[in-house]
Amino acid sequence: MKSAGRVSWFCLCMMVGTTTIASGRTPAPVEIVSPVTDAQGHILKAVAPDGKQYPVFRQPPESPLLKQVREVLHSGPAQQQLVLERFARALRSPERNAARGEPRPTSLAPMYLLLSNEEGGFARYGFWMERANGRRELVMAGYVDLVVDQRSVDSGGFEEIFCHELGHLILRSLLGDLSHGPSRNMHQSMTVTDYPTAFDEGFAEHFQPLARDETKNATLRKIQAGTGTTDLDLLWLSNLDAQLRTDGVKRNLFVHRKAPAANVGQGADLYQAFLDEETSIQFLPATFKNAQEMMASEGVIATLFYRLVNRESLRNKYREPAFYSQFLEANAGRDADPQKEITPYENVNMKLFAAMRQIAPQAGDSSRPLAIALIDAYAKLFPEEAKSAYDLFLATTYGVTVSPEAANAFERAAAPGQIGDIDSYRQNSRAAFSLLDQITNRVAKGDVRLDANLGPELWLLNDGFKIAPAVWERERTVSLSLNLNTASEPELMTLPGIDSALAARIVASRHSRGYFHSLDEAGLIEGVSPALLRTMKEMAEKMRKAGMYTRQ
Repeated sequence: MKSAGRVSWFCLCMMVGTTTIASGRTPAPVEIVSPVTDAQGHILKAVAPDGKQYPVFRQPPESPLLKQVREVLHSGPAQQQLVLERFARALRSPERNAARGEPRPTSLAPMYLLLSNEEGGFARYGFWMERANGRRELVMAGYVDLVVDQRSVDSGGFEEIFCHELGHLILRSLLGDLSHGPSRNMHQSMTVTDYPTAFDEGFAEHFQPLARDETKNATLRKIQAGTGTTDLDLLWLSNLDAQLRTDGVKRNLFVHRKAPAANVGQGADLYQAFLDEETSIQFLPATFKNAQEMMASEGVIATLFYRLVNRESLRNKYREPAFYSQFLEANAGRDADPQKEITPYENVNMKLFAAMRQIAPQAGDSSRPLAIALIDAYAKLFPEEAKSAYDLFLATTYGVTVSPEAANAFERAAAPGQIGDIDSYRQNSRAAFSLLDQITNRVAKGDVRLDANLGPELWLLNDGFKIAPAVWERERTVSLSLNLNTASEPELMTLPGIDSALAARIVASRHSRGYFHSLDEAGLIEGVSPALLRTMKEMAEKMRKAGMYTRQ
């Protein structure tokens, strides 16, 4: 989120105390609210005219903690992201359609932060505001639902997670609700779910390393320097996940396959094996996920966004002044010099937001990765930047979404590199990068699609095996859904008739092929009986009937 030494115009205006700030360049005001609860501590809800129930909030009393929260929101990463959130809402707003001659709004509604009494962080929409006189007003706006206490403010956790959840609201302004996908799996940085879940979470996730890059919080800065935690702290899952969302994202860790599952032999506890696989961080640096696995990994998507917004060639390529006026109020920016008033970080995000609006009609289609659609849309909108955008995507994914040979070539280079065989490493890596350059040129010219090696999704619903909605929950209420082209060995072993040896053969066969073209192709693997294939097809039909899964 660096701005190449340039001070953002909104920051400059805030510093000099000006009241007439460049229109649209300041974040929308943040209104802090707290829940109204009953005697048992449950949040009150009231029915809206649309028949839906919405929670009831009110303004909390002033306190030292509230003052500190405002200070965090009015500075650093949170302040910069609130500016992006306003850009996203302005771009989406139907009143901003200049082509139809419709009026432009003079202001945007506040953004809301709910000081929640429930664990976790969420991006939500719609609530009742209860005023001091007891009157309630329905507010149809997005808000960040977050538990905030002194510890979370002091540790930087509030700042970091606020940025993450605000990322979800930004995405909803641009694309709508992405909470529906076929996977029922728990989502974390180290897991594989489905395309919409990975895109939604990965976009929000990439703001966490950005926040740590720019934070002034002393605790987070110590963690960044490697001096702010103990080894035992990092063994706690949420801390481990948070560290992976920064460290792992920057190192492009998630494109790699995980090590084969341990303790999955005869008599293994299948649910424990499933949990162990979901939370494992044992990645193999010499092997790569297939294309579907990468695009269904929020860690991979987070890395893509982190690299996109930090790519100098994209940050520093400005558009004509009229392009920026769609993000601002009135005619602000129409005749101004963008390079003087728009920071490089704001610039690249504005272009990405414009590309997201182009793919908004596709957001409801869970069968195609939005990450690929976004890069294609960006290349079409800004053709002189297409080569750079494609190069970044393909370098990050090692060309896997286009060609199975690309991953094989890099794996051949990585193997001797790990044992110090410099001659083989140099020879194989030159060949691998040469192939990647060829692939990038072909994609940029339109000779081959960015998703040419994606393959079909083969979803099965195993209603005989239940999982919990989250790792920390114990009640198993959700039927496991698995995509045969991304499923882990423990997931495959939940299917009747598949033991650890057969699961390993299925995964090995998939890796050598890149993906299965159909269930019938998977049925050709030694050990997959006609009865097992019939079971898979029955599960595929159950999945078709069950449809998408709504995450809370």
